[in-house]
Amino acid sequence: MKQEMKVLVISMFLLGNSPVFAEDVNQRIAFLEQEVQSLKAQQKLENVDQSTQQNTKSVNVFSDTNIKFYGIVRMDGAVDFKDTTAAPFVSNQTPAVDRSPAGNRSAFTLTATRLGMDMSKKVNTTDIKAKIEMDFWDGLEGNGKLRIRHAYVDFNNWLLGQTSSNMGNFETNTESVDYTLFMGYAWTRNPQIRYNFDLAPAHNLKVAAEYVDTRASELPALTAKYVYKQENLTAVAQGFVNEKRATLNVSGSEKDIDKWAWGMGFGLKYKFSPVNSIQGHFYHVEGDQKFVSYTQQTAGTVNGYSSGGDFSINDSQNDLDQNKVNTYVLGYSHQLSDQWRTNFAASLFDYDDTTNFAKNNPTTNKQVSDLAANVFYTPVKTVDVGLEYHHGKREQFDGKVFDVSRLNFVTTYKF
Repeated sequence: MKQEMKVLVISMFLLGNSPVFAEDVNQRIAFLEQEVQSLKAQQKLENVDQSTQQNTKSVNVFSDTNIKFYGIVRMDGAVDFKDTTAAPFVSNQTPAVDRSPAGNRSAFTLTATRLGMDMSKKVNTTDIKAKIEMDFWDGLEGNGKLRIRHAYVDFNNWLLGQTSSNMGNFETNTESVDYTLFMGYAWTRNPQIRYNFDLAPAHNLKVAAEYVDTRASELPALTAKYVYKQENLTAVAQGFVNEKRATLNVSGSEKDIDKWAWGMGFGLKYKFSPVNSIQGHFYHVEGDQKFVSYTQQTAGTVNGYSSGGDFSINDSQNDLDQNKVNTYVLGYSHQLSDQWRTNFAASLFDYDDTTNFAKNNPTTNKQVSDLAANVFYTPVKTVDVGLEYHHGKREQFDGKVFDVSRLNFVTTYKF
């Protein structure tokens, strides 16, 4: 403002002392007033621009963070030709309870729809990555509640948060129409603290402390996973130890019984041509039903404590009788064309029937098997349509046998 006043005073002085402009001084004054107003307007615009830049810097907190959104719109469905599963949604390949057949039954759901966000940012010389992923699947019923799948931050080989357990085996997976995968594949996601060792381009080792939210213990589970991957061959070795605890009420006071559960897994995938691959996985687990999918079961109360699919209390109430299981899955995948592909899988769960757990829990599983075949059609790059047939059989320790015949459907759009 002071600058404009100076311009005006000097101009008035010049006008008053110049005979050339004296005759039309009024016109010149009007011209100078317009110039002053123009300068004022320009100054206001510059002030507004500076204020806008300051506000943008203070509000745009993601200015130096790379964010990528992704997701899957998914509709799953199934038809049971033998109604031997628990209502209301047809889920999993094998029957869980004894239900008398009452005709064919079908169900569809959109709750496996998935939303996710990958974030990355460089702080000084450290690359920081994070992921948040969720879906709407809540347990076996698929009733539409929002659920966190992954939520973690990853930097300097450390991962803190929730993601897939080291006992997962997606590296040797056979593609399935069923959202819950084939028997013998594990997808458990746990809160964890994990460290990643990149030993060489083809070798990777991960170790973690994982929180397991079933059958309480005072310590997190310790897990490890080694992956070898080179060209057409992938190999996986993994294992865990997890303290299990039962709390009894004996003579009015609480009594804890602790015992270590453990398990290991091995898997291979070999791509023997551009359109053909074979893959398989094996698990041996003692005293745990969390890490390997489909091993979870329910049972009655045994010796004063609620029994599960992992352990029960012994007769003397001083030890845990652990359940033992070996799981096997073998799959074959073939790419028929750019738009068509097919997969076949055979699965077997074999529980040890010589244990005290088997004697105390006669209605739990002795053996579970599943045979499945599917076909996928990709009409456009981001859309898949799949159809899958299962024939499953379940035998209990007491000799009772149940089976299932099921057709699964899926349609997905990935973005």
